[in-house]
Amino acid sequence: MWIENILYFVTFILSAGMSALGILISYQLYQQYKKQALSALLYQQIFLFSFLIYSVWGNIVLRIILSDIQLSEAIHAKLAVFIPMIGLPFMVVSWFMLLKLGLKLNGFNTSKAFAYIYFPTLVVLVITLDILIHKNIIRIPNDPDLFIIRILMGINLVIHLVFVLIFFAGHKKSVKESGFGKREALQYLGLVVLYTFALSFFNYFEHISTCISIALLFAASTFVPFIIRLKNQYKVAEDENMNFEEFCETYEISKREAEIVVEICSGKTNKAIAEKLFITLQTVKDHNHRIFTKTGVKSRVQLTNLVREKTGQ
Repeated sequence: MWIENILYFVTFILSAGMSALGILISYQLYQQYKKQALSALLYQQIFLFSFLIYSVWGNIVLRIILSDIQLSEAIHAKLAVFIPMIGLPFMVVSWFMLLKLGLKLNGFNTSKAFAYIYFPTLVVLVITLDILIHKNIIRIPNDPDLFIIRILMGINLVIHLVFVLIFFAGHKKSVKESGFGKREALQYLGLVVLYTFALSFFNYFEHISTCISIALLFAASTFVPFIIRLKNQYKVAEDENMNFEEFCETYEISKREAEIVVEICSGKTNKAIAEKLFITLQTVKDHNHRIFTKTGVKSRVQLTNLVREKTGQ
């Protein structure tokens, strides 16, 4: 028993460390480059590891606590379903952010329609599955933990397949800027398949296979931020100037925002910009706010200096 507890303790320390590492790297990347794609990566890591820590280790700790209590098979089955279901919203948001990351890296715009389609679809799927289980239309087998894990891993695998397919329909923007392209996406999918297989038979060698499966799951989950940090092709060399179009592409500045940046750099006031571009003063202010957020500056002077620094103009 003590060997089992030691293995669980060591695995928990490793998984907690990998969780912290994945979130920390994602946070540093976002703070350094202020990219929307990196914002999606940061949230994906936060929500993913929130779910994994709660559902995986929360479940294990509860089992250990209740190991000396005689529970009926019915209660055991309900606990196996109930615990992951509470943390499922974290996983659903994590999947959403993963898909958003793939779209952003490959130059696709993510509209509100994407969220309006994604979340209701997942909610309906989860509710339908829950109803089918409670109505005994889908019967929980003798090993309810394995049953729930296989369902979650099946959905997770489908989401990751879609994530990889995005890279084959993209504009090669991901390879140029982040270093995370088709090859890296396929490598990541391979890791997902590996831990999916391991988790599908997590109790084959009891606690040994369980700990190995958990370690693979947490390690694979840090792959994306680790590769982006390793290749780190977002950063432009200090001695390398870019043209204004490249500047706008790097900071994800839209065409209208680019027009406003040009006018700001020429010294025009918000009112003068509004009159020249035939838009309202409030619209100019809204564009200014978005431009400042994307470029990480706090004033028109800082923006002008940034443009001149990056473009050499």
